[in-house]
Amino acid sequence: MSPETVAAIARLRDERILSDAQAEAFGRAARGDLLSIRGELRLILYAGVVLLTTGVGLFLKENHDRIGPAAIAAIIAAAAAACLWYAARRTPAFTWGEAPSTHVAADYLLLLSMLLFGADLAYAESQFRLLGPHWSWHLLIVSVVYLVAAYRFDSRAVLTLALTSFAAWRGVAVAMPFGAARHGDAATAGEVRLNAIAVGILYVAAGVVTARTRRKAHFESVWVASGMVLLFGALLSGVFGNHGDWIAWEAALVVLGGAVLAASWRLRRPLEFGIATAALYLGGLRLLGEALDSQLTLLIIAAWSVGALVFLIRSTRRLRRADE
Repeated sequence: MSPETVAAIARLRDERILSDAQAEAFGRAARGDLLSIRGELRLILYAGVVLLTTGVGLFLKENHDRIGPAAIAAIIAAAAAACLWYAARRTPAFTWGEAPSTHVAADYLLLLSMLLFGADLAYAESQFRLLGPHWSWHLLIVSVVYLVAAYRFDSRAVLTLALTSFAAWRGVAVAMPFGAARHGDAATAGEVRLNAIAVGILYVAAGVVTARTRRKAHFESVWVASGMVLLFGALLSGVFGNHGDWIAWEAALVVLGGAVLAASWRLRRPLEFGIATAALYLGGLRLLGEALDSQLTLLIIAAWSVGALVFLIRSTRRLRRADE
């Protein structure tokens, strides 16, 4: 309850700036009589999307032989189209700015339609071999469709799916080179790592361009965070790899992590700060494992973990307080 707000609303009503009905509505909110359950609704809807998607997977498994692949593909396609149609009718027109969320369920039906589309395309590919040996290209198709839908309907969740699908396509395309002899495990891992670094840099650059051109500028955090995850993930795979050059990857991790910590602290970016802290923590575990060989190893690692957690909590709290 906010007594100052309640008193201010009463004054505005006495001065006839607010009508009695408006003052009553605002007063209930100020007194705490009205509670927002938007967050709870979003959680329930997200859980519903996950359950429905899981149910589709079970449906495919249990009814594959009885219904037939063509009928199953058609049913899922129809369900995806219906969800997309409903979402399109309930969402605002396209804008390069941030579109207002006028219908909570529509956002999650859009997400469900995209997941159904991806599942349907994967199922059709597994049954009909539409792309033949180049089946991994269906991930690129899915990522392009997701990207278009994310920008059209202003959905960060669908944009995350698009970026994840594109990164998966690059990983699969490198790890399973069609029409060529398979590389050795180390060579393949190295190529996947380099692809992850390249895609991560691409995502960060796209986020910067998005913000500076003010074309869906609020998507910038999704682009940058996804790029950071890929970059740090690639460096950590080198740090924990079974090869002698892990120390070089460790040095690269420390340099990038330090740069991201400094930049995110200056720009007040808690998410990127947390990603960099987690990556440096994991890299520190490899250093401790190589440097320590005593009965105190577990104790020192535990102290390192506690220290990293305390540092992250205190730092992110200060970042959030600075934004308030």
